[in-house]
Amino acid sequence: MIKEFLKRILLKSNKNIITDKQSVINYNISILNFNKKYPSRITNSICSISEIGIGCKISDTKCFGNVSIGNFVSITGPGTIINSIKEKINIGSFTSIGQNVCIVDFNHAFNRSTSSFIINKIFQGNIAEEIITKGKTIIEEDVWIGSNSVITAGIKIGRGAVIGAGSIVTKDIPKYSIAFGNPAKIISARFSENKILFLEEIEWWKWDTNKILRNREFFETDIAKQSIEEIKNKIND
Repeated sequence: MIKEFLKRILLKSNKNIITDKQSVINYNISILNFNKKYPSRITNSICSISEIGIGCKISDTKCFGNVSIGNFVSITGPGTIINSIKEKINIGSFTSIGQNVCIVDFNHAFNRSTSSFIINKIFQGNIAEEIITKGKTIIEEDVWIGSNSVITAGIKIGRGAVIGAGSIVTKDIPKYSIAFGNPAKIISARFSENKILFLEEIEWWKWDTNKILRNREFFETDIAKQSIEEIKNKIND
């Protein structure tokens, strides 16, 4: 009881993270941006990760290893697993991840006599010696990953992309693309090329919270139906 109480005080005062009784979080987690007004909330989850931003909401999820989560990220289980054994998994700000999503940085080494983790199970060796990986997994800002999707190791999903529910992503997905299927294929772009370039130019995901608050009209605008000039007129510096 005392340990649990001290843990909550530590996280609230120093880490800017609010947890419930069902959650476990590592004490040495780093906060990317400290802001008491926007604490990250973790419920019914296990999060043993490297760093997290402000304003995140993680529920019914298991996150392990060298995982970096940006600002205002939503990860909603149940069944969602994010696991890094060798390589870093980076999840950009304003990304949304649905239920039963699997993001891992490794595969079984099936080129050996057995694909089982026999070195770990029987010889008490390091499981990292028995896996294969294709490098870092990068999910950029404002990506939406639908429920029941699998993101394979070493994949880069570009900013603003949408991954449809039930997709298996085996290749990189360009920015602002809509993709789904098994394997996931690009169906269309979210916006025209000039509007994508405009969004990349203004970099709204880097705005501080005060500027975001001044620009509610911009975030409520149907980008597809407005000209760039009309969109610009809705932005307040």
